Amino acid sequence: MRVNLYYAPYPGQRFAGEPDTISPIRVFNPKSALATLAAGARGYLAEWGVDAEFRIIDTQVDDDEPVLYKSFAYGPRTIECLRYGGAFERYDASLREADVIGISNNFTNSAGAVTDFAKYAKAVNPRALVVAGGMDATARSEWYLDNGFDVVVQLEGEYIFAKVVEATAKGVPLKESVFCREHGGGQIVFGGPNLNMNDLHPMALDLVEGLERYNDTGEGTPPSTVAAPFTCFESSRGCYRTCSFCATPMRGKYRYMSPESVEKHFAYFRSMGIRNILFQEDNILSRLQRSGRGTMLHKTGREEVFEIFRLAREYGFSWEFANGLEFGKFLDLGKPDLELMEHMFWSDRSGETWRGCYRVQIPLEFLGEDPTSRFNKLRGFEEELEILDAMLDYGVTYQTFNVLIGHDGDDRTAIDHYLRRSLQLKEALLSRGTRVVPYFNVFNRTLLPGTADFRNKSERLEFDVDRDPEVISVYLSPMGSGKLSYYELLDERLRMMRELNGDLIDQYDGIHRTAVIAAGTEA
Repeated sequence: MRVNLYYAPYPGQRFAGEPDTISPIRVFNPKSALATLAAGARGYLAEWGVDAEFRIIDTQVDDDEPVLYKSFAYGPRTIECLRYGGAFERYDASLREADVIGISNNFTNSAGAVTDFAKYAKAVNPRALVVAGGMDATARSEWYLDNGFDVVVQLEGEYIFAKVVEATAKGVPLKESVFCREHGGGQIVFGGPNLNMNDLHPMALDLVEGLERYNDTGEGTPPSTVAAPFTCFESSRGCYRTCSFCATPMRGKYRYMSPESVEKHFAYFRSMGIRNILFQEDNILSRLQRSGRGTMLHKTGREEVFEIFRLAREYGFSWEFANGLEFGKFLDLGKPDLELMEHMFWSDRSGETWRGCYRVQIPLEFLGEDPTSRFNKLRGFEEELEILDAMLDYGVTYQTFNVLIGHDGDDRTAIDHYLRRSLQLKEALLSRGTRVVPYFNVFNRTLLPGTADFRNKSERLEFDVDRDPEVISVYLSPMGSGKLSYYELLDERLRMMRELNGDLIDQYDGIHRTAVIAAGTEA
């Protein structure tokens, strides 16, 4: 069996008549989805005696001219949708050789590019089984089957996708191997039991061509002494929080690896030459979750976090927290948890390469009054400043702050308040020294399929998600706040970005796709 797994071309949206995209185009950010899937699936298939050869093809890193594939009206203007990466015909040979073609997609705004590629793949190789996976495919399975796919695998795919390959190899109907239901001639395969994280195979980095090319983080150029190649890593899945805008609750209960299992992954990364790790898990600090009575849900969770980062230090990695941290956990003891910070934020910059933590992404999300009334995980503004002040003592001079606008009832007065709070935070950080590099990701609140917000508020969408999925993006607004229109909210986001970030915008949010990224600003 030949199983070829693809990342479809990267999506970008721009206003007609403008050269730059509204969202960043960063194709050299390391990608873990398919390497994780392939590692697990080929392990199961080997156990079952199925001979399967896997390939991973990343079309995003090929540098053909971007393709304009559609446009739609957005307020008084027109948005053009482009695909960045290789031209479809570049992949004809690999598509023709495949028995199973897998395409992963987590993001709704990528859906148009992904389904266009699936339709092309099916036209080139009608005999192949074309399979979708990922969070958006899970949330909108029927739509994917209506748009080029034969099968959708929901939720975790390592075991279930292997069962699909096994059934195809043996010529057995899918329904005899897995739980599934039919839709329009295609099949939706239900997710099986949640995987034990200790059983997770290290990512199949041997299948990633040109591993050294992946030297971007998606969050701005790293310091010049942070050495490539990079990889993403998650030691846990799920989160105890159930934020209404987040799709993580779809992933099931919180699970995490033991430090012994984490070390197996670290050792493998080292054997593959990896130097930098982007921790991308949903919430690594859910290990420190407390019950309503204040007791630890995982008695050894705190010590295990210490051990994981002690190991990362011993293996000589540099790292950043690319998916953010539940920052309030650093105040669970009533004052900044310096011991926890010491383990997670330690760094050594004395040699030729940076070791330890260099950047952390921090989800501020709501900068209005009483943020915990919106999202339980958040802390008050003064408490956040207290945590950040302590954090800077550990040399984490690069911080990325995520601020959401477009909450219900947001008007210009509210957004001006968010801007003032952000400027106050920036000034407080810069007063600590010239090496500090704060950056603010200002996002429009959107409705991601699969979230509580989507279920409860989808009637407020100003766009048809099936027709224009590109609008479901934190860089655009798909709905008004009740006080401001969706188009006005986009203007407000762009205004905040300019005032807060200035010249850093291109480094963090520009188009980075052709050349190996040069050295960053040295802290």
